[in-house]
Amino acid sequence: MKETAIDIFGTHLQEPVTVLTNILIVLTCAIMYFKLNLQTSKPELKKHWRLFFIFFGTSALIGAFAHGFKSYFAEETFYYIWMLMNLSGIPITYFLHSANIELSDFTDKTKQLLHYIILAIILVFVVITILTNNFASVKINGGIAILFTIIVHVITWRKKVEGSGWIAFGFIFSISTMIIHTAKLSLSDWFNFKDISHVFMNIALFMIYAGVRRKLKYFPLD
Repeated sequence: MKETAIDIFGTHLQEPVTVLTNILIVLTCAIMYFKLNLQTSKPELKKHWRLFFIFFGTSALIGAFAHGFKSYFAEETFYYIWMLMNLSGIPITYFLHSANIELSDFTDKTKQLLHYIILAIILVFVVITILTNNFASVKINGGIAILFTIIVHVITWRKKVEGSGWIAFGFIFSISTMIIHTAKLSLSDWFNFKDISHVFMNIALFMIYAGVRRKLKYFPLD
């Protein structure tokens, strides 16, 4: 597939649609971060979800920079920028796991133990990502977190916890982005699998946000 590029005010921008769709995710996540500053009896749950969105947006911002300005960097420098982009996905899964743990009925001691286990798994993926610098490790790590999140929220949906259905469906829908990206399903050079997966991810984020907002309102201050 031919790589697209445009020149804007003397700046050479590669993959402009990929950059644009990444920026849309950044804006979406920033808005959701501020909108989720709600009064709730589950402050830790709120904190984890807000950090999930802010790190998701940060990752998308790094992705926009990496895709758009790679022609300005030497190959070795770009290698480390790409690594930073891949590593930026790690905190997303950590805070997603943390939100899931916080939603459980486990004791504080068990929750702390689960946090340590998740942190150990995350560190393994950090090492793998540094050694391989391959986006595949990001997708595997994300896939594990998504599967766990779907299971948790299907269970809480069955318990009639408000918002759980939206979150579960949002993450189920997000799997389509991995399928599109892995299969490289593209409409054209100017709207390729990266761009399509970003659009689908933005839709999934709105579903997830709708569920998280309902869930935080489900746990009002006593």
